[in-house]
Amino acid sequence: MMPEHTDQTERPAGANGERLVAVATKGEGQIDLHFGHANCFSIYAAGNKGVRFVATREVEHYCQGGYGDEDKRDVILRVLADCVALFAAKIGDGPKARLLAAGIEPIDDYPYGQVETSISAWYARGEHTLVGPQ
Repeated sequence: MMPEHTDQTERPAGANGERLVAVATKGEGQIDLHFGHANCFSIYAAGNKGVRFVATREVEHYCQGGYGDEDKRDVILRVLADCVALFAAKIGDGPKARLLAAGIEPIDDYPYGQVETSISAWYARGEHTLVGPQ
């Protein structure tokens, strides 16, 4: 099993209204992965002063060819527990419900969008105050 957190230098979100968000990405600056296919998530802090990369967190993808491995999904939810939102190119209805129940807003409104631009647009809408750890 892969470690839940791989970047020990991770800096927590701080003042200025920063909130942590996770992004399913192949690493090319785009939101370009389906939630169930992600084997890592890029973590960003979004706040009044902009968006900054924080860390990469590795997980085992839970999608197993048409069905999801619930144990792996539970690990993903624990890994992302301090995030208020998760951006992915696509998120299925079941995972969306589980993310919401965990206080993580599932966002698939920006498929193939640029990561920082998409997070900034979402943050500007003010929805980051509606869910997630306070």
